[in-house]
Amino acid sequence: MDDILLKAPPVTEAYDTTLPEFRSYIEEVVDWYTGQDSCYAVLDQEARQDPRRAQAFGFRIALKIAESRRILGCLQEPVTITLLNPVYKETGRMRRREEHPHGEDSIRCKAGVLKSLESGNPNLSCRMVVIDDECPDGSGHLAAEILESDYAAELGDGKFRVLFLGDAIDKGDPDVPPGLTHKDGANRSVKGGAVLFGMRKTVYQEVRGLHIIVDNDADLSVHPAQLGLLVEAIAAGDAEAVAGSRREADSVALIGGSRDTRGQLFIKIWRHLLPELASRVIDTNRAFKAFSAPALAQILGKIGIYTFPYQIELLQACVSGGIKLKKRGIAYVDSEAASTQQGEAITETYLDQVHQIIDIAKRYQAIDTADPLLRFLEDISEERWQEIEGDPPDDLEDLLG
Repeated sequence: MDDILLKAPPVTEAYDTTLPEFRSYIEEVVDWYTGQDSCYAVLDQEARQDPRRAQAFGFRIALKIAESRRILGCLQEPVTITLLNPVYKETGRMRRREEHPHGEDSIRCKAGVLKSLESGNPNLSCRMVVIDDECPDGSGHLAAEILESDYAAELGDGKFRVLFLGDAIDKGDPDVPPGLTHKDGANRSVKGGAVLFGMRKTVYQEVRGLHIIVDNDADLSVHPAQLGLLVEAIAAGDAEAVAGSRREADSVALIGGSRDTRGQLFIKIWRHLLPELASRVIDTNRAFKAFSAPALAQILGKIGIYTFPYQIELLQACVSGGIKLKKRGIAYVDSEAASTQQGEAITETYLDQVHQIIDIAKRYQAIDTADPLLRFLEDISEERWQEIEGDPPDDLEDLLG
């Protein structure tokens, strides 16, 4: 392992994993991995213990991708993966780096990866649906231009699609989630409505074999070549839903400091309010989750949150509905610089999200409604919340005085 590990290029942001040098390194690791007697878990554990952390980090990302490709290459029955890609103010990340300082060429990258994965096994079919979440910058139109330019055949036959949530609302599309409004309405989408619209559009489609629908972010923080990690348990019948996680022993994660600090209080709160889910999945907010179409169809009508906590509600719906849910460690490299959820760009406060978690807890009867912390958070003002967020307590019980 020494030789292959030491060849790993440096990785400091998501974009680095798409560079020619790293793509070439992935192929080296795939070839090397194919010839190993040891399984993925043994090799990754050995790499985790290696003191050369910088090289081991890049190697472990490539090893995740190699394991994913092995899984998908071994599929014995037809499987169709539909990757959902919501976009809002993502024109920068969609562009090449020479065109934008934060460019990731994300649409071309994902489309290319899906085509590459598909070519490795005739039993695998891959689709992608881009959903424009009423983007004022025309993210959906740029995605359509890119796909028309580079993947016209796939766009023409429906393997790749671009949907516009705003148009669907105007036309009264029956697949628009119930009660969803435009951005200026009280029940607007903040990513969740777009993803749920994409799910509703695809969940009943006739496809070849087992249909697995994957919720994904617009950026490349989770390299899409890892899809096999989510597919394995569902294809084997061991799960109906799989949540990708940055918090497992074999996860590979580089998380921006500002986001990590900002969300710790919220994480403690949702875990308190949704205890059964918290006992099963730690990392709920990572948009790399897979659902079998039958399982998704079973829970989709229950989802009432159209902002960021929709991800938590999808998982709570699985837990409450008896859907077999597993988690899987993934490689994650933050794409923080172009985030639309920092500073003045933030579209939803954590207090907004806390109130939505309370709504989920009540609807799924996840906690006693007389719970003191729940009642405290229901009535808290934004000003008091800002005080707490600025100096969060070590123990939630301290909030109650």
